[in-house]
Amino acid sequence: MSLVRAFTTLVAAVAAVLVATAGPAAASTAPFTWEQGESLSTLYVVGIFAGVPLALFVVIWIFGAATARNNYVPPAPSTEVEKADAHH
Repeated sequence: MSLVRAFTTLVAAVAAVLVATAGPAAASTAPFTWEQGESLSTLYVVGIFAGVPLALFVVIWIFGAATARNNYVPPAPSTEVEKADAHH
């Protein structure tokens, strides 16, 4: 077994143990000594998680549209072929 494979196996095992033991710690959202505030309404949560990103998208789009430049686009090349003189 190569050293890299052994190290990868060790890191995966440690990560699995950390993830497995983090469940009970993550179950509690706040210490029992904290006062529990009012719960948030569904509309408020939707406003935060959907409305704020949408508002940022609109603001960035407006800024991009306001600062966009009309870049020069050259005319299409001519289809006519000019015959060059062989004598200079």
